[in-house]
Amino acid sequence: MKKSPLFIASIISASLLLAISLTACEVTTASLSEATMCRSVDSDMRPVDATDIFTTDIPEIFCSVKLSSAPPDTEVKAEWIYVQGELEGTENYLIDDYTLTAEGTLYLGFSLIEPDAGWPKGEYKVILYVDGKEKLSVPFTVQ
Repeated sequence: MKKSPLFIASIISASLLLAISLTACEVTTASLSEATMCRSVDSDMRPVDATDIFTTDIPEIFCSVKLSSAPPDTEVKAEWIYVQGELEGTENYLIDDYTLTAEGTLYLGFSLIEPDAGWPKGEYKVILYVDGKEKLSVPFTVQ
């Protein structure tokens, strides 16, 4: 049975589109786990004094997270978000973000220093990304 040129062209086009879409979808082996809010981190960036409730006068808040099986040049980004609280009319406000480049399996530490006016009471979160894709969200409270 002879195939028509239109049928063959359709198969080739579909194959090319599939190859292009698979190439565009970069899959990483990197994963995040053990995301922990804390008052400090040790020299290996593991959490010290884990808590998800902080006082308004704490000088710095930390987030420790374990990165596993990361290939070279893996980017891990932390976004610090003020969700809601005593600042009326301010919700889901991006306070700051920071990106680290790492590889292998290790702990990473992110921190945010107390604002000049002190910490507003309310709900916050740290959103963690690997190579631009959201992986974890860690909530915490300042009261």
